[in-house]
Amino acid sequence: MGWIVLGIKLLPLIVESVQAIERVVTGRKRGKEKEDAAVAMVHAILNTVEVGLDKDLLNDQDVNKATRGVMQAIVLLENVIARKQAVQEGEG
Repeated sequence: MGWIVLGIKLLPLIVESVQAIERVVTGRKRGKEKEDAAVAMVHAILNTVEVGLDKDLLNDQDVNKATRGVMQAIVLLENVIARKQAVQEGEG
């Protein structure tokens, strides 16, 4: 159960990382490069969490895979919302 709680606590940090990378690197990096930059930011956050929990999260392949999956889902959702808003604004 502790991993679920940790995942829920990390979710806002992952969302903020994705949004920060979007703001900083838009136009200079695309796709995988932006995802890698966001993963690097989340790794920095996880490094801090590791110290507090005394757990090795960064070297856990499942954690890394799940983090990338969450990021991809967030970006997909943000893209869908942006397209819907663009369509609505075009209708208005």
